[in-house]
Amino acid sequence: MKKWTFGLVAGLMLLLPLTLATTTTTTASAATKTTTTKTKPKTKAKKHYLIVMGHGAGDPGARGNGTTEATFLRKHMLPQLRKYAKEVKNSEITFYNPKKNLVSDTLYHHKGSYKINKKTTVIMFHLDAPAGHGGHVIIHKKHPTARDKRLAKVIKKYVGLNRAYNGYSFRTNLRNCNVLRKRGIDYSLVESGFITNKTDVKHLKKHMAKIAKADIEAITNEKIK
Repeated sequence: MKKWTFGLVAGLMLLLPLTLATTTTTTASAATKTTTTKTKPKTKAKKHYLIVMGHGAGDPGARGNGTTEATFLRKHMLPQLRKYAKEVKNSEITFYNPKKNLVSDTLYHHKGSYKINKKTTVIMFHLDAPAGHGGHVIIHKKHPTARDKRLAKVIKKYVGLNRAYNGYSFRTNLRNCNVLRKRGIDYSLVESGFITNKTDVKHLKKHMAKIAKADIEAITNEKIK
């Protein structure tokens, strides 16, 4: 009887290290799985900007120096803006169909500004008339935003500011802009200079690439190399 008991105890003692080793391995494996599980960081949504070339779709806009506002904006400014819009990293920039007119789409077809996402910021480019010099930014609040100030600096540097406004004008009588305002959509309307002024047009053509780059930087507050 004693020999049998001694043999049983000896056998259990031999199995004990194996059991402990198996338990330790399982616990370590579980710990490894726990520590290697990672949560993917949330990607911050990019700010969306919609850039609009004024007039078009049969509406020439202002005329001067052998061209029209709609044609000049689409021929000279639009290609350069598109070029530099591709260079920003933290913003999403899209362009309103240049074959269409945002104002008429809004006022006569109840589309245009009525269909723009409320989180989108709208930047509209125009040229002034009938007579004068320099540009300014039409703003939707009584005081310019940081973006408005950056856009005005671009105008001042390459064309000059319209002395009548000293950089900005708060307007409430523009019907399309009123739709944006009532919908709570952020916007700036850039009067880049006078199409009727030879010097303004000359400066716009000469510096268009630099102006477009600076405008994209001003809109997004991002530096482009």
